[in-house]
Amino acid sequence: MSEPSDPVSPTTSHHSAPVSFPSRAPQVHHLPVLKADLEKVAASRGNVYARKVAILVHWENDTTGAEKDIITMGKVMEIFGIQYTDHILKAKDVTPSWNLSAKIRKIILDCYHSKLYSLFVFYYVGHGSIVDGKLHFIQGGKRASWSDICADFFNEQDAVRHVDVLGVIDCCYSGAATREPALKVTQVIAACGPNERTNPRGQQVSFTMRLFRAVQYFKGQSSVSTAALFQEIQRQKPRNAPLAVFETLSGTQPIRLVFNDRPFSSGIPRPLLHVNEKHVLVKLTLHGHSQIPHSEVLESFKNVIQDLPPNMKVEISDAYETDQSIFLIIGMSWEAWALWTMVAHLDFVGVTLGPSLMSSSSSYFG
Repeated sequence: MSEPSDPVSPTTSHHSAPVSFPSRAPQVHHLPVLKADLEKVAASRGNVYARKVAILVHWENDTTGAEKDIITMGKVMEIFGIQYTDHILKAKDVTPSWNLSAKIRKIILDCYHSKLYSLFVFYYVGHGSIVDGKLHFIQGGKRASWSDICADFFNEQDAVRHVDVLGVIDCCYSGAATREPALKVTQVIAACGPNERTNPRGQQVSFTMRLFRAVQYFKGQSSVSTAALFQEIQRQKPRNAPLAVFETLSGTQPIRLVFNDRPFSSGIPRPLLHVNEKHVLVKLTLHGHSQIPHSEVLESFKNVIQDLPPNMKVEISDAYETDQSIFLIIGMSWEAWALWTMVAHLDFVGVTLGPSLMSSSSSYFG
């Protein structure tokens, strides 16, 4: 998290793209495969857990207001019935990453020995920095490597087979956490992109506060998916705050958080007030076929998206053909973005405030 006086690079903007693309190679989709993958995501009801545990991490002597954010995040954990423990990274600790990893390994092994399907939540708030191309959690001259920490989520396959992982990272450059490799169902929600700085608690609304407010929006329901939660975080974004980042590192089952005080009736629908807000503009590339006109590929794609559920609906703004493929400009909601990027590579174009400024009947060539 940054101090108000921190310089911002002229190449860095709070409007830069969320990053499903830096962590994935550009991809041209074959429509039948994409159709099957989207249907798999659409049919999934999300993983629900019998055991839910979390570790909330910050440095001692933190200068970002992390102590208050830890309290706020603790309230979020209580709302979802997640047992949590605080971990303070000590300034005098010569091996802070190792000691944190030891605690994480114990938590994951406890989940494994319980024989219950489990969710492990890792949360860090404080300063972040990029060192040797990798995200580090820092305070003063001390640092802890995210790469070393997250390796413990995956290194013992037997132990993590029934443990899904949700990382919530509230620090500068936190989007770099989404570039780590993964072997199973793992998601990360980061406060900002890998080249951005985020808002400190003291002067502005922190990312953790935004997360807490987003959770409140869904109170009264039985549960909420991380994709829907991400959409609400983005919808409530303060004007000068960076866009948050959602990344599914592996897996196609959405993580679903069940409210601790959920109503007895499971028939309460999720509010659909913002599902139709398709302000996220992306480019999707489909593989062409030498024997099939590109216009037919486009019509087939229209049929695919017509059958998707409301929270995965998209709108085609435009489509162009190339020698061997067609690419489409598509508008979607943030929730749809989170769900589509589980199985599809989308090139982020931008966040729009409304319809195109160009009328549909006019063209301009400079």
